[in-house]
Amino acid sequence: MTRARIAPLNSRDLVLCDFDGTISAEDTGLVVARTLRLERFFEIEERWRRGEISSRECLREQWLTVDPSRADFQELIANLEISRGFEDLVALTRERGSRFAILSDGLDTYIEVTLGRLGLTGLEYRANHAVLHEHTVELQFACPDGRCDFCGNCKTGWLFELRPGAERTIYIGDGISDACASRYCEVVFAKDLLAEACRKRGQPFLPFGTLEGVVSVLRDGREAIIEGTE
Repeated sequence: MTRARIAPLNSRDLVLCDFDGTISAEDTGLVVARTLRLERFFEIEERWRRGEISSRECLREQWLTVDPSRADFQELIANLEISRGFEDLVALTRERGSRFAILSDGLDTYIEVTLGRLGLTGLEYRANHAVLHEHTVELQFACPDGRCDFCGNCKTGWLFELRPGAERTIYIGDGISDACASRYCEVVFAKDLLAEACRKRGQPFLPFGTLEGVVSVLRDGREAIIEGTE
């Protein structure tokens, strides 16, 4: 580990932020599966972790096990727990004139509901589209452009589309779906599986717990501990 000076956020920055486990306190899909006791959802997750199915197959099959007409599902989606500091992060990017976008391998349905609840409708995001049928959820993947088949929504593809004109790209995430896109960013805030991926490949990153910590670094800039370096 070493220390480096992180410059304050400015209008030439692009800030990209994961949703599940980063903006939301936990991965929404796993919260849904646990709350609704969908054992099949976890079985499909294990098949993906063993490499038996692709990420898109995993997501598609998992969400087919969810009945969106259930009242407990609707209540859960309407009341997702959000990381402390998210609204402050959005406010800071708007104050500084930085472009901010959410990149998610999750579903637009619960992202839209969450942003609406927080009064943040119109906030830029890229996510998989959910078509809610009477008792099933059908997915339409957001970026099936052939760049890769690892994720449902290729965050790297969106990064290259959004980045032109930015002098610094800042990435905030926690999961495997963030690992590829974060490689191309000048500043990475990481925790959990993304932090592990950064350590393995020796990529510098700033560890964080909640988005409050990210805001505290970006608001005024500071000398911070950088992991992934010797």
